[in-house]
Amino acid sequence: MGIVGKRVAATIATTVVLLSATACGGDEGTAGSEPLTKAQIKQAALNQGDVPGYTIRDNSDIKSDPSAQAVQKSCQPIVAVMAPVVSSNDERLALRSIVRTSTGSESPEASFQLVLSSAGSESAAEQAVQDLRNAISSCSSGFEVTLSGEDYRIRQVAANKTDLGDKSVDFSLEYQMGRKIRYVMVQNGASLTKISASDQFEHNFIAIPQKIVDAQQRKLDEAAK
Repeated sequence: MGIVGKRVAATIATTVVLLSATACGGDEGTAGSEPLTKAQIKQAALNQGDVPGYTIRDNSDIKSDPSAQAVQKSCQPIVAVMAPVVSSNDERLALRSIVRTSTGSESPEASFQLVLSSAGSESAAEQAVQDLRNAISSCSSGFEVTLSGEDYRIRQVAANKTDLGDKSVDFSLEYQMGRKIRYVMVQNGASLTKISASDQFEHNFIAIPQKIVDAQQRKLDEAAK
């Protein structure tokens, strides 16, 4: 695996979107406002061909450290978006790597990581969105976090303007080392879509394409029928 491949793999393992602490196990429930089953989550998550111009890979089998945590407890909802955890067969979660590559280039000009999860209820999903908003506000000046046993300093967290509606959160996060990543989280009934975006070297913030968000929402709407 080349340097870029290793970096993308590391990003998938430590920086995408996490199944929130409110996510519930089991395979009960129906689509819509009720929690989706594991099978429904797998079917509803984006797959190759769903978004023209992007390569989509299923990385749901990738594991990461379930002990990731912020020193300040109030910042933990942000960490829940930074560090995906797929540590239990009970967790209803699908993880996707989405890459956009320029014509004639073998290196991705931008990479996006998506986590589609089902919270325990619609109200739990709504609470997850509110908890994230509160954390961004209280932790805007930065915080300390432990990821995969390593300590990091987050320099700042900033909320971004969004056209995704009241059930969404869009924010940017910068590490002390200069690494820059942007995230969105969107609630749809009891489901949560979380997407991160970074450029090739993670030196600049880049927006999450509306077409990716829209495509995922369409598949969730189909699952709810």
